[in-house]
Amino acid sequence: MPKGATVDELKHRHDTWEGGKGYLFRLAIPASRKGADNPAHLLEFGSIYWVPNSRFARLIAETRLVFIMGRENEVPKGATLLDVPKDFNDRWGIGEDNGSDD
Repeated sequence: MPKGATVDELKHRHDTWEGGKGYLFRLAIPASRKGADNPAHLLEFGSIYWVPNSRFARLIAETRLVFIMGRENEVPKGATLLDVPKDFNDRWGIGEDNGSDD
């Protein structure tokens, strides 16, 4: 658990993070190639991002604009945590998905 996390932040993580290793991404192609708004727009060239195992991470991978550099359980040194945005469901037109098969 992150130090100083609020109840809201913890609930958000519970609702959006899935178990398992997160993804390490690096932007390979300009995000503008996929249109005006896609999750890869949150990444900047030259940075490595750790994204928790989630629908959000899979959408970034599906853009094919990133290198998937591996999978890790925790944010490795030198990587930036890119959490699932709180407006994820509204912003990308995805129905509620908490990762369960229910």
